[in-house]
Amino acid sequence: MAKYLEKIVWHLKKGVTDMFIKVRGYIFLKRYTDHLPPQGEFQIPEGTTVAAVLNQLKVPPEMEKVVFVNGRHRTENYILQPGDILVLFPPLEGG
Repeated sequence: MAKYLEKIVWHLKKGVTDMFIKVRGYIFLKRYTDHLPPQGEFQIPEGTTVAAVLNQLKVPPEMEKVVFVNGRHRTENYILQPGDILVLFPPLEGG
């Protein structure tokens, strides 16, 4: 609880506000999102990148993944916006 309050105080001092996004993981990436509420809501500070969310979810950086935000392929440098839906898929193979 103390860390949560420290985070709020830091954000208020810096003028940073939090926002909510939704996160969904599929197949083997689902294990990194299973602890989220049923709708996948995730609270993050404004200006957060996909990479920062992946880090918070403890997705290993070397793990192969495909990232979509609101149905569009995005890089891990993409800055998320309030209400975005971040979806993680393993890379697809085959032919």
